[in-house]
Amino acid sequence: MIYRIIAIIALIVATIGYSLYTKRTLESNLVSDEQKVEAVLEKLPTNAVFQTLDNQIINLDELFRIETIDLLVVHYWGTWCAPCEAELPELLSFIEQFERSPNVKFLLIATNDEVIKIKKYLKTLKIPEKGMIYWLLDNKNVHRELFGTTRVPETFVFSSDKTTLRKFIGPQEWTKPLFFQSFNELMQISTKKL
Repeated sequence: MIYRIIAIIALIVATIGYSLYTKRTLESNLVSDEQKVEAVLEKLPTNAVFQTLDNQIINLDELFRIETIDLLVVHYWGTWCAPCEAELPELLSFIEQFERSPNVKFLLIATNDEVIKIKKYLKTLKIPEKGMIYWLLDNKNVHRELFGTTRVPETFVFSSDKTTLRKFIGPQEWTKPLFFQSFNELMQISTKKL
């Protein structure tokens, strides 16, 4: 009988000790409010400069001057990334739904990739009309510093005033009706900001 009481007390002490240890570990891993603000990209970094697949240079600030943009989608991907390759056809089908929305633009940025591999892969896909999509390269990891991203695929949605509306991490199921509906709502939010 006494051994049972000792075993129960030991179990209670061990549970309390583990709970205190877990609480301290969680508290030490919490990020302060100041660090959280820095980690979230609030505005489009318009000073970013990218190279096109045809060796042209695109400056995001200049892009907003020459184009009327209600919604800008910036998507990072790579041919070396299996989830990116699997997701891209769905994303392109999603983009097709915006062919009648000339003020929605998509920047599809291949990171640390080779133009030859990208062009070869793109030949296997159905690409929506020109003018909606800008195929860009980021082989100098500009995105890591300016966009605060470290992996692909990753997608940002910006409003007409360059404010971040949404960020998607990892591959998405772009062909689901819910995505198109939510993007229409984001477009309404963006045009209200004008």
